[in-house]
Amino acid sequence: MTSAQFNSWVGAYNNAEIEDTDFDYGLSEWNVCISSDLSRAIQTAETIYPGSVIVTDQLREIEVQSIHTLGNLKLPCQMWMVMGRIAWFFSHSSQAERKNETVDRARHTIDWIEEHYSNRNVLVVSHGAFMKVLTQELFKKGYRGKGLRNPRNGAMYIYEK
Repeated sequence: MTSAQFNSWVGAYNNAEIEDTDFDYGLSEWNVCISSDLSRAIQTAETIYPGSVIVTDQLREIEVQSIHTLGNLKLPCQMWMVMGRIAWFFSHSSQAERKNETVDRARHTIDWIEEHYSNRNVLVVSHGAFMKVLTQELFKKGYRGKGLRNPRNGAMYIYEK
């Protein structure tokens, strides 16, 4: 796909419907649910949490875009994705959010959750790349849980302090 086609694909993916899974989420354990405002996250949250879902843009996926409009050059989708994530890692101007901004967003989100929902079981519905950053920041704040290399769609990861 061309860079323009990749950017269109990313937009379509962000608005895609979710697929059913057979994961057991332990519905009764959660006191509150906070979700990304992307439609697929909201759908997931509403599927696994029986109460009202708090929706925020602070849990959005790290936006990825093609690094440059390279005319009609066609590359595999995964190549565009890897180049976009590398560009984000190095805070390249082609990406909407720089790495330090993402880290600050993750820290702010954790602080907000701790301030408003301390001593409660909070279900957070977010996205793979952002979850990696969020997990790193949770570990820095003394939380324990499974590290994330390749988060699975629909999987649940538990972190405790």
